[in-house]
Amino acid sequence: MTKRALFLTAIGISLWMAFLQPTSLHGASAQILGWNNLGMHCMDSDYSVFSILPPYNTIESQLIVAGKLVTNGSGYTVTYQAVADSDGSFNSTAMGKGNYYSYATALYGATLAPEGGLAGWSMPGTNNTPQGMLFENTNHPAAGVSTPVNWFRAEGIPISPFDDGHQKNPYPMMRLIAKNGATPIATNDIVLPVSDEMDCRACHASGGQPAAQPLDGWVWSGNPERDFRLNILRLHDDYEFAFDPDFYEEALIARGFNPQGLYRGVVADGKPVLCAACHASEALGTASYGDIPSLTASVHSLHATVRDPDLHIRLDSSDHRGACYRCHPGSTTKCLRGAMGGAIAKDGSLEMQCQSCHGNMSAVGSGSRVGWFMEPNCQSCHTGTATSNNGQIRYTSCFETNGAVRQAVNQTFATQPNIPATGISLYRFSAGHGGLQCSACHGSTHAEFPATHRNDNVRNEKIQGHAGVMVECTSCHTSMSVSSTTAKGGPHGMHPVGSSWVSDHHDFIGNLADCQACHGTDYRGTALSRMQATRAINVSMDSTAVSFPTFKGAEVGCYNCHNGPSQDSANVTANPVANNLATNTLNNVALTFSLPVSGSSAAARVISQPAHGSVGVTNNVATYFPEAGFVGTDTFTFAAWNGSKNSTLATGTVAVAQGPFSVVAKAFVPASYPAQWAVPFTVVATPVNVNATPTYDWNFGDGSTHNTNQYAMHPYAAPGIYNWSLAASVQNGAIIATTNITGTIIIGAPLSLAATASGGFISLSWPLVTPDVLVEESPSVGLDARWIVSTNAIVNGGGANFMSAPNSGNHFYRLRKL
Repeated sequence: MTKRALFLTAIGISLWMAFLQPTSLHGASAQILGWNNLGMHCMDSDYSVFSILPPYNTIESQLIVAGKLVTNGSGYTVTYQAVADSDGSFNSTAMGKGNYYSYATALYGATLAPEGGLAGWSMPGTNNTPQGMLFENTNHPAAGVSTPVNWFRAEGIPISPFDDGHQKNPYPMMRLIAKNGATPIATNDIVLPVSDEMDCRACHASGGQPAAQPLDGWVWSGNPERDFRLNILRLHDDYEFAFDPDFYEEALIARGFNPQGLYRGVVADGKPVLCAACHASEALGTASYGDIPSLTASVHSLHATVRDPDLHIRLDSSDHRGACYRCHPGSTTKCLRGAMGGAIAKDGSLEMQCQSCHGNMSAVGSGSRVGWFMEPNCQSCHTGTATSNNGQIRYTSCFETNGAVRQAVNQTFATQPNIPATGISLYRFSAGHGGLQCSACHGSTHAEFPATHRNDNVRNEKIQGHAGVMVECTSCHTSMSVSSTTAKGGPHGMHPVGSSWVSDHHDFIGNLADCQACHGTDYRGTALSRMQATRAINVSMDSTAVSFPTFKGAEVGCYNCHNGPSQDSANVTANPVANNLATNTLNNVALTFSLPVSGSSAAARVISQPAHGSVGVTNNVATYFPEAGFVGTDTFTFAAWNGSKNSTLATGTVAVAQGPFSVVAKAFVPASYPAQWAVPFTVVATPVNVNATPTYDWNFGDGSTHNTNQYAMHPYAAPGIYNWSLAASVQNGAIIATTNITGTIIIGAPLSLAATASGGFISLSWPLVTPDVLVEESPSVGLDARWIVSTNAIVNGGGANFMSAPNSGNHFYRLRKL
């Protein structure tokens, strides 16, 4: 077989292409590639009771000048500043967006300037002042750990999920600007993902799950943000004082907490709790007290056996990402939004779950695991090429059937070993092509390109003209010619793409086996050879026009144009055909229909999923699953493949109309309460299959004015038994759906404090009541009163609480409701 036959030299063959870029490709003289280091940063929505994480967002970026990575930052600067997204959401300031700055010193020991962050980097502020990033060759992700990098970094930016208009947006954007001296040379816009959706109230809110109720009862605070947090601290104290009271008191004292418990320290001393003060947190760089388990181990291992109150699945289940989304940013934020998180299976369901990479909750909560570092790596799923892999090019789980993490036989798509530390191999610290971090081209963890959220894709759309992983060489290189060097010199051994490669590839392929790695042993194409962008390419071979559809997602192989790698002649067999379609459904009905594809062996495949639903395809029959509550027009694209050629791209259009809808509501109201103290009334309502905001109508049963708040407070003037009711409603057009809930509350006598003197002591007593109270004392009353919480021990029995205090001097006492 001659070289001409093998490599299709240009003799006797005429190829012309009209491509979006010229044959001699010229591109950027400088480029800045930025990303968020984790893909999502969680923060607390309230800091007055306890804190798991502060607002702490980190940007990393690499600068490329004249096609080379900058490895010495001298003379260059990179800054970040707020930029509006396509909806106009603009997030420049951290001020006036919660109570973090009120408690930062108490929790983290830091005195912060306005806009300031814990690591020294700040928000731009309302003037949107550009903030500088630090260049570094070495990063220290943990104490005693160093890893090589060449990036600009800004760590701990205190951004919140509320924009400057106080609208919630977990995907705010910042603009990076690179300068050489005073001259701007490159810019792009990136997402700083942040969510305060960490939420425990589904179980721990007062009146919630019985198994989560503290021994002394629910707190029933009128502040919903404090309520579930106080219940958690109360439950934590119950457990620890019962398990090992001496050690618990020792730990409390050592860490500066009230020895009577964390709950007492918050309500009596006003001192919020940093969970990482006792539980090691790799995120905050803190160590455990004694042998107390790490925070990630404690939380995940404890809750692995819990059953979700709404999904009714064990949180240890690996079948549903809802098990993770119950506490992590999921139900609203949907933080698992990258290429894997958005993958759709043949049946239309989500192909991968959080657990596909991280394992179940028991695995995450293992005491031998180091959180944030012992994480999955790419090669456990992406096991190699088409010719060298673990049985498949890619899997949808990191784990073998026996539960062990898969070990790849081929390192083509592997992270770097021992990065950032011995025995650890992390994507977010690994580098590859030309020293670029993997994240520079593939995006942040949990938001790998292409992401399902629009804002994440803006960066690459501006840099290379389309969403998805960075594949356009001239986005970073000043030019890109086809040569024997570039034929395998790209990331993961990739060659250049575009018209110049199609025109000249026959001259630079040294061995057909090199082609098989991506195009398969039959040279017909695999998932590794799909087009990453839509390109306009027309092919003619010996004056024979060849139909070569070149849309993003098209399968590419030797048979697209000619009859395999060893043939000169054009492949003139007919392309399969895919026709557009239009159909309709209600938004509560999954719709099954045949895709209009034809031609010998034509197999339909979804190319792009709809924005408001999902489509699964089996044997050319599609099922469309509408997003709950969506009404409007949804579109997806599909094509047919016959083993040699692609059809042109077709569009499916689904008109989605409103179907039946309802609202599910739960009311949380104490069974009893003293008169004259405001009773907390809480409702949690969930619209079902409608995009509408619930409205509420509380009737307290005492003839008073109704209340329309989700969190209502109402004092009853007199003791008695009152029948309350709630109507929770959602409306779409003229149709209203309502759920009615009724209940009874027993209102007791107004709470009073009794005092009895005996010898040198005074005995105080008050009835046991539903709301928790504090005893406060002052040497005087009126304007000169200085009320402080009494620290004397409280005991209870016989339906009452008792406290003894010395009977000397002037002391005034009162009860204060929490």
